[in-house]
Amino acid sequence: MTAGRRSLLSTCGIRRCTRRTFLLSALLSLTAYGFGSNRYSLANSGPEPCVEPPWLWKTIADRQSAARIGQAYLDAHPEYRHCHTLITDIERTLKRQDTSISLTTDANQTASALQRLLRQEYAHGEVVSVAGWVLSKTEARLYGLVAMIGQPLL
Repeated sequence: MTAGRRSLLSTCGIRRCTRRTFLLSALLSLTAYGFGSNRYSLANSGPEPCVEPPWLWKTIADRQSAARIGQAYLDAHPEYRHCHTLITDIERTLKRQDTSISLTTDANQTASALQRLLRQEYAHGEVVSVAGWVLSKTEARLYGLVAMIGQPLL
């Protein structure tokens, strides 16, 4: 018997235990068992390491400024706090602009395609304001990626 069961069942005795107390103790036992069986997967479910893509530094000139602005963007948009989410969104946006480009192609080609995409987003007004700066949406996500690369895992 677990400690939770013992304490609930000992208050009423096994023979005169009410249905409510029995169901509550069974529910607590199953809940405790579920947490115990998942403890290793919960411990390893932190953020994934952020590996810098080879094309990133061909598109970013000033790493420190990009990281500061990127951190402000991540603070305002917590849904982009994972590298995989940022890279997937950047690639999806890039494929909408140019279907022949992928982030896994040559780094120089990817950087050129990203620069064209940034100009196109500015031209179409697809911008976001971050810490007083007006940036294209993809540019802000790139800066968020730069901010995440420098951060230690939690």
